[in-house]
Amino acid sequence: MLIFVSCSPESFPDNPFQQHYIDMWANTLEPYEVDIAFYGDSRVAGADWSSAFPNKSVVNLGIGGDIVEGTIQRLPLLDALDIKHCFLAIGGNNCLSSKFSSSDFKAKYDKLLGMLKDRGITVYANTIAGITSDCMGLNPKDVRKNNNNIITANSIIAELCQKHGAILIDMAKLMNNNDGSLKYEYSSDGVHFNDLGNDLWFNELRPYIESI
Repeated sequence: MLIFVSCSPESFPDNPFQQHYIDMWANTLEPYEVDIAFYGDSRVAGADWSSAFPNKSVVNLGIGGDIVEGTIQRLPLLDALDIKHCFLAIGGNNCLSSKFSSSDFKAKYDKLLGMLKDRGITVYANTIAGITSDCMGLNPKDVRKNNNNIITANSIIAELCQKHGAILIDMAKLMNNNDGSLKYEYSSDGVHFNDLGNDLWFNELRPYIESI
């Protein structure tokens, strides 16, 4: 099953209309039962999970521009599909915001992992790969600031995975340079993964997915 929706992250938190939309979306998913959800932002949405893992029951629940708060609000989708395993990749857009706060990020990610744990879902939390100014002329100063936010967020993710018993998959370590920037060969626009980046991601996750 492939689900792909693009929207602005600001449309999610505390928006009754958006919650109604999500609840209606969940109702349409009730007839289905899926083992594995890939859950997160545009990096998730842009990957072809069903082709990468054709022998597994998977769903792509990535949404372009999503933030941690959005995945909390979208949890009814996991309930509707009776998800047992969630590969989580979220937080990059939080880090790119000028309003990024480490304490706020920690509180929200902590809440998300706790709510997934309460549902009995096994969580595989991916750290956030950085971004790079080498591809599309992104402002190097902004990139450095955003990557510093991502480094902070990844430290929080690792800490919270230990707290909640989630499985940590350190994609940042695999895909980043020593300064926290994304290796340029994995992206065409400096932010999103190209085919080479996605293939690296698929191969890193494969042992976990094949064991399910």
